[in-house]
Amino acid sequence: MVTIETDPSTAMESVVNTLSNQFILIDDDPINNIISKITIELVLGDANIQSFTSASQGLEHIRSSSQNYSKKTVLLLDLNMPILNGWEFLDRFDSLPNPLKNSFQIYILSSSVDDRDRERSYANKNVVDFLVKPLTKDAVASILNSMH
Repeated sequence: MVTIETDPSTAMESVVNTLSNQFILIDDDPINNIISKITIELVLGDANIQSFTSASQGLEHIRSSSQNYSKKTVLLLDLNMPILNGWEFLDRFDSLPNPLKNSFQIYILSSSVDDRDRERSYANKNVVDFLVKPLTKDAVASILNSMH
């Protein structure tokens, strides 16, 4: 039996390199998008993060993007937004082709304390989890752990 000793920091780097570093943030509050971006970068270092202050802009980007979604892309979605809210986004997202939908893991990131929002999120087949704002390093680590 051969035992290979590994430097813990190298092992963590190896794990992070196999995970998705692609994120889409959809929140009408640009400050929350900045906080989420900084938090993700604190955990991952380098990450491909695109943010949108409009759910319709985010959906259009997903529909028309030529980006290769070979790794899962984490989508953090606010619920309470003007014009197209998070629930309406989820309804429209559900009509996308399955290969495209399957490239995303959607997390609701909301300041809502209404249990009905949480229950409705968990009932949606496209939503992985409900997170409370602001995004924390522990929440990012949990997302990454669930992806491998």
